[in-house]
Amino acid sequence: MKRAISTTTAFGFILALGVGAGIVSQKYLNVSTQIGALMKQVGIYDYFHAPTAALEDPLVPVTIPEPVQGKLKLYVLVGQSNMVGKSAVPDGFELPQNTYTFGNDYQWHRATSPVDSAEGQVDQVSADEGAGFGPALAFARSLSLSNTEQAIGLIPCAKDGSSITEWEQALSDQSLYGSCLKRVRAASTMGTVSGILFFQGEADTIDPTRFPDLRPAAESWAEKFATFAYNFRQDIGKPETPLVYAQLGQPDDLQGLPNWPLVQQQQENIQIPNAKMIKTNDLPMVSLHYTADGYVAIGERFAEAIEQIESATATSNESPKNPDSEL
Repeated sequence: MKRAISTTTAFGFILALGVGAGIVSQKYLNVSTQIGALMKQVGIYDYFHAPTAALEDPLVPVTIPEPVQGKLKLYVLVGQSNMVGKSAVPDGFELPQNTYTFGNDYQWHRATSPVDSAEGQVDQVSADEGAGFGPALAFARSLSLSNTEQAIGLIPCAKDGSSITEWEQALSDQSLYGSCLKRVRAASTMGTVSGILFFQGEADTIDPTRFPDLRPAAESWAEKFATFAYNFRQDIGKPETPLVYAQLGQPDDLQGLPNWPLVQQQQENIQIPNAKMIKTNDLPMVSLHYTADGYVAIGERFAEAIEQIESATATSNESPKNPDSEL
């Protein structure tokens, strides 16, 4: 009995000593920082840090604050992998303020990466298991810096590898177009659609004779995109919605993508009301995707273009002054 008591006492003493040492070392020696630096030096930091980092910003539903309910500016994210996002979050990137994502689970979340997370996916047709950091957060951050009072809602709809043909009008939620439309309508209880961002075209540059099942449409890309723009704006009940689309960039290797220049040309020449194109051919790429810094630049260009359209629309809606009224 005495041995059991002494063993328990010894164990308690050792435990208390260990806890005390841990507190002292953490407070005065900052051991965790030193260990982190050592783990980075030997290349194993990410294996341990990634799970912890994920817990710092959990993807959990949130309630939109009452003062901004129904007042969000909603932006629809359409396209393929470069809209989904394919990089890690850049070091030091600050998340946008007052910004929310209507997730693929049909729940509102605080905007974080990946915006196009497949967690809790409802419409499997647009699921992207490999979603990463893309242009959406940088876009929202730029807008929030311009107007800190405005709440923003992001609606991800993009699908990795999708062709322009897959964005043809179809009301079934088993189609990319239909599932996106359904998502927009569900999210619109919290605000008004204020813009559409579109980044797609890579899939249409492949050789159609080699991959007929993918239905690439390089020669008719502009026509199909213009039709999408018209139909989608009509279907959401806002035919004048600002639309910004990105032109394909310029990767180092275009082997197997013979129609890349043709799609770029189609994108350059198209004319759509209340729409602007942004260029991306000056940004660094890794294969067909962009670096983290490239995605940040694209997001900022999207925001600048949206603001230019909004400004031009506001100017055109101003009533001209009547010279006689000043006499």
